[in-house]
Formats: sequence, structure tokens, C-alpha cells
Amino acid sequence: MKKMIKKFSTLNILFLAIFLLLNFYYLVIKSELYESKTLLVVKDLVSNSSTSSLGLSLLGMGTSSQLQDSKIIEEYLKSLDVYLRLDEKFNLTDHYRSDELDFVQRLSANAKTEDFLRLYNAHLTVYYDEISSLLNISFRHVDAKKAQEVLEFLVQEAEAKLNEINRKTSQKKLAFIEQEYQKAKTKMENSSKRLEDYQNTHLLLDPSTQASATSGVISELEATLIQKQIEYATAKNYLNEDSHELQVLKNEIDEIKKSIAAQKRELSGTSKDRLNKILFEYEKLKLQLEFDTEVYKNALLQLESTKLEVSKEAKTLSVIVKPNLADGYTYPNKPKVFITILVVMLILYGIISLLISIIRDHKE
Repeated sequence: MKKMIKKFSTLNILFLAIFLLLNFYYLVIKSELYESKTLLVVKDLVSNSSTSSLGLSLLGMGTSSQLQDSKIIEEYLKSLDVYLRLDEKFNLTDHYRSDELDFVQRLSANAKTEDFLRLYNAHLTVYYDEISSLLNISFRHVDAKKAQEVLEFLVQEAEAKLNEINRKTSQKKLAFIEQEYQKAKTKMENSSKRLEDYQNTHLLLDPSTQASATSGVISELEATLIQKQIEYATAKNYLNEDSHELQVLKNEIDEIKKSIAAQKRELSGTSKDRLNKILFEYEKLKLQLEFDTEVYKNALLQLESTKLEVSKEAKTLSVIVKPNLADGYTYPNKPKVFITILVVMLILYGIISLLISIIRDHKE
């Protein structure tokens, strides 16, 4: 029994010592960090609302473009590139090695770059709220003014990176549109040249006009033929077949038939220069030119529109709440830490005491 009491006394002392040490560290030794916060939103000034964006808006969420841009900013601010820029301006590496931080958080002189980046990210918080489409950024430092300055610098870096990405994307798009524009222009010019050469080869400005004229001539000849055939049939009733008048009418009818046949052969037949074939080829070249011209117009419109996009900032990072200057330390939250340590230690003490009691009952 005395042995068991001694064990409980030792356990009590052990837990009390741990409780006091933890509280001494968090309440007395641990560095007090001041937190500066800001609230941002990414605005796309040129994008059109799409079906997917409308669906996200109805669900109370930001557009996919906002989400993507915000995630890019989040990963960029946590990157080594940003840390190195911050270190160049604010000497974060020296700060993380200095006695401004307590011995637990402080990094050694031979710490690796990854260790500094890890500590930097531990002091940085970037959170995108998909419901409100707002980007929450905060940074903690032992100096409230320095925390605010670092956060202001991070906001500038995020905006610069967003504009850089947008500018590079627009320039790539512009280069592609310019290439397509040149292709469309070349195709239109080639189509125009082919149509012009075809007209010069057949000495026709518009074969459809010539075809219409030929059809009109055929119609007139056929009308004349019918009239002459009627005259011939009428004269045959009172004249001999060998009469001069009938012979003249018969010759005229034969000539008209030959003329009609010749005109029809010119309009359609087996000749390679027949008008219907020329008209078909002409219409095909004309339609190709019209199509290539329309493509050229669209490419030109896209080119001018893209040039306008490149010349201005398509996306902007709007600051809803400016980085604040903290008037008191944020971390550690000493009352919360004290209660948390107390609750956790009591729970652990109860569990271990229960286990000891079970073991003692089992031995008895």
C-alpha cells in the first residue's frame, strides 16, 4: 500500500512539474507575436460570365477564375522566392536566428533554408473563403510595426505577380492571334488572286451575267423559231413546196435551230469552256473568297481586342481591409493556453491514475 501511495505521489509530482514547466514556457518564456491582417479580393475586369461561373455564383461561391487566381497567390506567398525577397528587405533570416525569438522557436546558425521557410510559413496565414471570394492574409512578428510592413510588402508582391501572370498570358494569346491573323490575311489574298486570275483567263468579270445573257438569247431565238414555224405552216397551205418563199422560211428555220443549238452548247455541253462549268468554278472561288474574307475580319477583330487587353490590367487585387497595426500581442493566447494545458493534464492524469488502479486491483 505504501508503495502504491508512493507511486501516486511520484505521479502527482511528475504531472505538477510538467504542468508548471509548460505554463512557465507559454506564459513567461514564449515569444509574444503581433499579428497584422488584411482582406483582399481578386477582380477580373474583362472576363465574361460563363455558365459555370453563373452556377458558382448561385451557390454563393466565387468564379473559377477568382478561385484559381487566389490559390496562385496563396502558393506564391508561401514560396521560397517570396521569402528570399522578404529576407532581402526585412532580414528575416537574422531575425529567426536572433534572441528576439525564444529558444524553442529560434533557429540555429547552421539551419537550412528549408527550416527558415518552414518557420516563415508558420507565421504566415493565407486563407481563401470560397463563400465570400475573399482572400484572408495575416503575418505574425515580435514587432507589431514590422508585421504590418511585411504584410504590406506581401500585398504588393501578390498584386505584381498577378499582373505579371496576366501580362504573360495576354502576350502569348496576342502572339497566337497575330499568327492566325497573318494566316487568314494570306488565305484571303490568295483566294482573291485566284479569282482575279480566273476572271482574266476567261475574260469575264461575272460569268453569271454572261450566262443570263446567253439564256436570254436562246429564249429570243426559240420565240423567233416558233413564229417562223407558224409562218411556214401557214404559207404551206397556199404555196407549193418548191416556192421561193417557203424555201426562204425553211432556211431561216434551219439557221435559227443551228443558232439555238450553238448557244446551248456554249451554255452547257461537253466543251471545257462551257458557261455552266465556268460559272460553277467562278462561284466556288467567289464563295471561298467570301469565307476567307469573313475569317480575316474575325481575326482582325480578335487581334484588336487582344491588343486592348494587353495594354491594360485585366485583373486587379482590391484591398478590402488594409494591413492593420496590432495594439497587442495575438499569440500566445495565454488564458486559452493555460486552460488547455490544465484540461489536457487533468485528462492524462485521470487516465494514468485509472490504469494504475486497474493494475493494482488485478494484482490483489
